[in-house]
Amino acid sequence: MQEDWDIIGQVMLQLVNDYFPVIELRNYMSEFITFKMKSYFPFGQLVILHYQMFTGQSKDIYKAAAAVELMILSLDIFDDLQDQDNFSTPWHKIDQAIVMNIATGFLVLSAKALEQTSFDRDRKAMASDYLNTRVLKAINGQHTDLMDSIESEEDYIQMVRAKSGSLMASACLVGTALASEKHHDTVNKYAEHIGIIAQIKNDIKDISRWDEKNDLINKKKTLLTLYLLKNQQPQYQFTRDYFSDKLMKEDLIKNKVEIQELINKSGALEYARIIMRLNQLQAIELIESIGIVQERKEKLLQYI
Repeated sequence: MQEDWDIIGQVMLQLVNDYFPVIELRNYMSEFITFKMKSYFPFGQLVILHYQMFTGQSKDIYKAAAAVELMILSLDIFDDLQDQDNFSTPWHKIDQAIVMNIATGFLVLSAKALEQTSFDRDRKAMASDYLNTRVLKAINGQHTDLMDSIESEEDYIQMVRAKSGSLMASACLVGTALASEKHHDTVNKYAEHIGIIAQIKNDIKDISRWDEKNDLINKKKTLLTLYLLKNQQPQYQFTRDYFSDKLMKEDLIKNKVEIQELINKSGALEYARIIMRLNQLQAIELIESIGIVQERKEKLLQYI
């Protein structure tokens, strides 16, 4: 039996073949989609899961899922161009002007794909509105992140809710809206928590990898780096010195073993896990409140 993520990928590739006759452009876009298939299209799978949770049955949901994944792929590409911290992607290897054109193509193709589905006009309009408004909210969150203007846990949670939470909610709400008129507010709330959980998981992972994705090296303010910045013990002065350019990147990396040991002992990891657990408990409570069948619930809880 063909997996949902594989069907989503095939639909995305077909959409590219349908709308991009320029061979070089089509080849690049197909390469990017094939690369993205390695992540199993979690947002598209959330679209399908929520559609099925509320008893939706149309096979056209795969095209709606493809529409959401095309939007996410577009945003991922723009995000990588902005951050310049992910060199393993195929779009890092070609001219940025071409990459921006491709990302724009995915963005417009996303809207076209959702428009092409056979769902009721009102449901389709609502799904499109959810996708667009949540992405606009995510762009605001991305700007806050790029400006590096967060100073507290509250700032961080607000930024991540807008950025990661809104993107997670866009997928869940598209699937829900195409199947049901109920539970939209509850779905939005727990999806935002799932987005926050996913971001904290990434932050925990990223602070322990000493490569271009390390948030400390990149001077990114996360729950963990904020915790380190506020730690007044003298052995953690290196964090404030590095963020204020008194300590050079080379010196930080040279002492990475000792610094990683200090991070592990600081309480930052435990603190981040506590905030993550609070969001997990809130998400679980909301999921339990909608009374879905056990099989679907277990699939949803895997995201938590």
